[in-house]
Amino acid sequence: MAGMTETESMRGAGPRRPLAGRLGEVLVAGRITAGSGLPPGTTRRHPTWGLTFVTAGTGRYRDARHDEPIGAGTLVVVHPGHPHWYGADPGGWDEHFVVFDGVVFECAGRTGALSPDRPLVHGLPARRWAARFAAFDRARPATVDARDAEALDLLAALLQARDLVDHPRLRRGPGAESGWLARSVELLEGDLTQTLDLSSVAAEVGLPYETWRRRFRAETGTGPYAHRAARRLSAATDLLVHTGLSVRDIAAATGFTDERHLIRRFREATGLTPRAYRDAGT
Repeated sequence: MAGMTETESMRGAGPRRPLAGRLGEVLVAGRITAGSGLPPGTTRRHPTWGLTFVTAGTGRYRDARHDEPIGAGTLVVVHPGHPHWYGADPGGWDEHFVVFDGVVFECAGRTGALSPDRPLVHGLPARRWAARFAAFDRARPATVDARDAEALDLLAALLQARDLVDHPRLRRGPGAESGWLARSVELLEGDLTQTLDLSSVAAEVGLPYETWRRRFRAETGTGPYAHRAARRLSAATDLLVHTGLSVRDIAAATGFTDERHLIRRFREATGLTPRAYRDAGT
């Protein structure tokens, strides 16, 4: 993660700068082709959070408790201050990286939702998750609310990646991760804070809208609109369980119209309000 190495070298061990977001902030994101990772024989302690998602090539990750291979589809999550090393085998690897920081990630760390005891996620579908993390390689939002929303979207992605490992039955089979369906899923599960024109998704995968809608339902058992709505509710549930964010902030981060909209949909799905669900420790 070249961006992280440069950030660390500039900051050293000094105090972390104030964030432009109240809850968190994506600091930098990008893509590296034929990268090498960290220099061999070094141990790093980054002052911020970061991730590397490898899309091609192989390598290794080491810290005091882990010595694991890295390959396409491996997500490495770096925790502030945690000593570690990772690097590519000869020939290098391709990666997407994101550097981020803020109280929302610190909260996830304190609760164990993100833990240095589990720094790697293996076996994620490379194409789909490359698109997920590549979405953060853009100009940073101009407003505090938008930066908070971006940080929450990143946290939701990290929790979803972990969930796929903890619950393998949620993984889609190889046929679902290729062609028009994989691209449809990438678009439907993309930035949840944005309004998505479903006809544009059909056009993107090269199908007439009604044909696409019927084929999507036949393959997944649910319609495209319901699929995106379920992804919003799942992301909101992750944030509800793993963070201390208010219901209002969670609604904004996951694309609900407002707090009341989230409460209504959550009650329909679970029989409980979000606050009651959180209080019950479900």
